[in-house]
Amino acid sequence: MSLLYSHHIILSNNPIRFNNNNKLLFYPKPISQKPYKPNLCSLRPPSPRPPQSPSFKPHNFPFKTLISFLFFSIFISLRLFFLSLLPPDFPQRWHYLIAFSADAESVAAAHLPSHLWQAVVASEDRRFFQHCGIDPVGLSRAVLSLSAGGGGSTITQQLVKNVFLNSERKFSRKVVEMVLALMLERKLSKWKILCSYLSMIYWGHGVYGIEAASAFYFGKQPSLLSLAESALLAGIIPSPERLSPLREPSRGRISQIRALRRMVKAGFLDIETALVVMDQPLRLRVDGPEHANLSMRSLYSWKDCVTLNRKVLSVVPWQ
Repeated sequence: MSLLYSHHIILSNNPIRFNNNNKLLFYPKPISQKPYKPNLCSLRPPSPRPPQSPSFKPHNFPFKTLISFLFFSIFISLRLFFLSLLPPDFPQRWHYLIAFSADAESVAAAHLPSHLWQAVVASEDRRFFQHCGIDPVGLSRAVLSLSAGGGGSTITQQLVKNVFLNSERKFSRKVVEMVLALMLERKLSKWKILCSYLSMIYWGHGVYGIEAASAFYFGKQPSLLSLAESALLAGIIPSPERLSPLREPSRGRISQIRALRRMVKAGFLDIETALVVMDQPLRLRVDGPEHANLSMRSLYSWKDCVTLNRKVLSVVPWQ
């Protein structure tokens, strides 16, 4: 018994006490195992695994290549189609328009009265200073009305058509016109576009530009144009040959009244001033003895508009 305890003492290194009769006073404590604490300094991070190459799927390669080739072919086709509709000297015309706009702006700042460009903007493109070259409202209205006479073109689009394109009524030409209008809006300011438009637009009788039109119809410079004269010039822009007061006085008068009403609608003019302007006679500069001392008031004295008062507003269709 004593040998067994002595062997246990050696293994456990715990003192065991006995009494005088060699009786065990207490049992040794059981050996406790301490938890393993690794040395963090000796640990090393695991080596990163080499990147595995993605699994190659041969069936995806032809499909992606086909899609890329299809998009590339469509892009090249649209580009060639777009270039085919432009004139061969398009780069030269583009640079000329950019240089011409700077000169037109400097001339217009000193010679164009405010009511002239207001009448043109109100008549041709009321949202000219809000859109980016294309007016979605006017375009949608023209599409819904299915007008055979066109419509929906902004001042920027008309300028682009006069400089780069022809007057063919084709969908392809309209698309190119819209694209060029967006490009021109990014290149030039609104004021430069408007001044270039006034200096290039056709006013009938072989006359181009506001300088020539003012001298042809009224024998004066644009800076001397009155509000009534500016409204007349702005009103005949859509079809100057058909609406010319020298060819058909009644149509010219109706165009002038329509321009005045659009100025009122756009906020450039009040109704009282418009009624006063409608009553003002306009003297045209016409060469030839048969038109000597001919005034617009004598030309437009027909029964429906003889008094030129507020009743005219109900006679002339406002558009």
